Formats: sequence, C-alpha cells, structure tokens
Amino acid sequence: MGKLRFSLAVILISLASYAAAQGSEPNQSFNPVATRTVSGTQIGHYKNGPVPVDLSVVQVAAYAPNGSGGYNVISGSGTSDGTFTIPDVPTGFYLLQLGRTYLATSNTMVNADSNSGYRSTGVPADENTTVTFDLTNLNPWQSTDWLEMVCPNNAAFNLFNGTEGETTFTGTFPYLGNLSDGSQGDQNFILQLITQRVGSYPFTALGRGILPPKFTQQQGSDTPINGRLTAIPQTHKFEANINGRDLTVQALAANPAAILIDTQIALTAYPGSLAKGQTTSTPDLVAYYVATGQPFLTTNGDLGPVFYGNPFPPSKWPLSDAYSWIAVVYYVAPGATKRRGIITLTSGTNTELPTSTSPIKPLVGVVTNPAINGNDFFADQTGIGLTPKLKWSPPSVGAATFYGVQIYQLDNNEGNTVRTLIASFRTPGRSLTIPEGLLTPGPGYVFVIRPWYVPGLNFAKTPYMTGPIRAYSDVVSGMMQP
Repeated sequence: MGKLRFSLAVILISLASYAAAQGSEPNQSFNPVATRTVSGTQIGHYKNGPVPVDLSVVQVAAYAPNGSGGYNVISGSGTSDGTFTIPDVPTGFYLLQLGRTYLATSNTMVNADSNSGYRSTGVPADENTTVTFDLTNLNPWQSTDWLEMVCPNNAAFNLFNGTEGETTFTGTFPYLGNLSDGSQGDQNFILQLITQRVGSYPFTALGRGILPPKFTQQQGSDTPINGRLTAIPQTHKFEANINGRDLTVQALAANPAAILIDTQIALTAYPGSLAKGQTTSTPDLVAYYVATGQPFLTTNGDLGPVFYGNPFPPSKWPLSDAYSWIAVVYYVAPGATKRRGIITLTSGTNTELPTSTSPIKPLVGVVTNPAINGNDFFADQTGIGLTPKLKWSPPSVGAATFYGVQIYQLDNNEGNTVRTLIASFRTPGRSLTIPEGLLTPGPGYVFVIRPWYVPGLNFAKTPYMTGPIRAYSDVVSGMMQP
C-alpha cells in the first residue's frame, strides 16, 4: 500500500540517549580511561544502487556522558561520500549525531546505512502536474470504491474517486508523488478496488486493472492514460479477522486528548524479497480506509472472508498485511491562536496473514509510564529546562526492539501554529536526557516516544535497517516550554 499509510514511513523518530535494560542511563559517574576514533558510513541502498548521504554539509558529533547528567560534545567531520570520523570519543555509550538524527551506540565502527525499494533518482511532481483518464470496462462504481495508481519503482501512490454507477472513468486529476520516467523502468499499475460487504463493513478488493505502457512525465504536464480494464477473478481469500478494539485502545493511548481519525487495513503485494522490509509503495489487493465514508473498525472479531484478485505471481510478489490506526492531537503554539495537529500511529506489517484463529492485532503497544523530569508526560508544562530528561517503561503489549523519540518545535507565525521536526533519535534504552542546544526559550515543544518491534533486527549492528515484520505505536506529550 501507499508509503504514506503504512510505512510511512519514515516519520517519527527523534532523540535518544542510551539506557540500560532496566531503563537507566549509562553510569555517568564513571570516568573513561580510553578513547578511540569513531568512524562509519551513512549510505542509502536503493533499487538502482547505493547513494551516499552528503555528510560534509551537516553537523557530525559525539555526545559523551560527562558525569554530571549532561554530555561533552566531541566534533567530527563528514564527507560527501557518506563517511565520517570523530576523534577522541571515550569508550562506552555515546550519542552519535549525523545532522538531525541521533543514535545511542557504543560502536567504534557505525553502520548508519538504510534500504529503500525504489530508485534514488525520483523527482517530486509539482502542483500543476496532472493525469487525464479515459478508462472503460469498470465494474459499476460504488461510492466506497477506489481507483489506485501505483508505481513501486519510483514509490508513487495515488488514489482517485469515481462517479457512482459509472462503468467508465474519465477526467483530469492532480498527480502526486515522484514523476514517472519510463526510461528508468517506471511501470504504473491502474487498479479498481471494488467494494464488497463483509458483515456490515464495506471492504474493497482488487477486481479489475490495466497495465498502461510506460510513460515519462514532465513538470506541469498532463499525462493521458487510456484503455480498457481487464477483469481479475476474485478467487483468493483474505480473512478479515481483526482486533479493532485492541488497536483502538493503543491508538487512543497516544494521549488523553487523542482523536481517532482513521482505521486502515490492507493486504499488499511486494515486488521482490521482503527480507529487508516493505520499503516502497505497493499495490493493494484488499484495502479498508475510512476516507470514502466507511465506519471505524473498533471491535474485535472475525468479520469473514474478503475475496480478491491477484495478477501478481506469488513467487515474485510476496504478500503481507498491514494495519494503521491513526489519531491526532491538536496544539496551539505560545502566542498563536490557531491550532495544528500532530499525527500519531499504531501501525504494523506482517507476513503472517490472519486466519480464523489468528487475528490482526497490535504487535507492539505504546510505552507505559512516560515522564518528563519525573512529571506527567501528557500535561502541558512550563519550566522544563533546556535539557529535560525523558523516561518510560516497556510497552503495554509485546516487546520493543528499540525506541525512537521525536521532538517537534511549535512556533507562532501570525497566529498560526507552525510545526517543525527538529531532531530524531534511536536508542536501545528507556530514558533520554535531551542534549543542550536543541531547545530554546520561547517556542513550545512536543515529544513523541515510539517503541519499534522488528524481530530479527540486530539493532547494535544495523540500527537503520528493517525487516518483513515491523510495528510501532506512539505516545505524544503535552506542550512543553523550557
């Protein structure tokens, strides 16, 4: 499915400082007797090959515990080929800073590489780029149907609504995502996900589609897509056994003020091996989104089978299910009058598909007992200082492979609340002292804590990699002011 819905990736990890298995930070009273030169790489591995991150233009540093509850900052240097070095780093754990990302590690050699299942040369389309459809032989359109346009090679994903009762699909629509380039192998899939009732719920399932010729888009251009959809026999079965209540409990545990805004389920086909995780946009075989008026899935139970078509060879396109329960918490920056929302997610992907006896359920829950300086994490606070300490207990459900912490800064711009992500951290521990220099007097700040469950991941060795099964569930703080 679309990366915005389930991978998504990619958004909410910021700030972390190491904590031991019991949740304490490293013993800062210990005086290191040895130092070393820390070095490593930050390289993105894409479908078309590796692309180094230019570390010559960002701050590279190590934050070593100083024995007084803070850090000594040791500056390093990076290169345009994705390598970095930091001299004289004390042995033991430290925070590695590469730009806005921070990693708690004790390694002398650090692998900060990541994987993506799409090409690295994508160019985002501007707001004037469109597609014009002239498609025939649709299943008579229902109000909860979707027309999906997806290109795994460039990670583009678009959804379109049709006209109820029509068997044609025509019109010009905005195009979102990276521009298609046929010369680089971009192949789009145009799919009709047809509504079928499962109990009282309108699920959609793949039933018709077309594989248009490859095309190349230009900025601000319109691309015509014409043709006749082919019927795809809906002979496969997905058991909609979903613990919606359990997922809702986790989503609303993000914050006492959290508001549920979507409950999403999908069955997706992935182009290639899932060994390194689902890291690009993928076609949906089954989907449930509330955007076209479906009710929330908030009860536990086996709703029954959803029948779908699958034109993708299973040996080359493995299947996984995905869930994403989405909530929002609203904030007003100091001095502002208009609010801005911060999204929280309870999400996961799983190659072990649901059965009548094994439901989709949260693979990991929210952290418990979150606190800031020992005080209520969810209450708005002033006077937290410039280097507050976050602390939390293990998840309410499942186990965490590691934790992410994210810091948003909230500013007032002519009465509007402006939200900016200022740092992302990963840590194996359960506490974090915020390094000096990130917070300043005046703005408001919001912290997100996310436990990640990625079975099989060696976090100490490859902390930015993922796997075929992964899940996370967010809590978000009240608005904090130094």
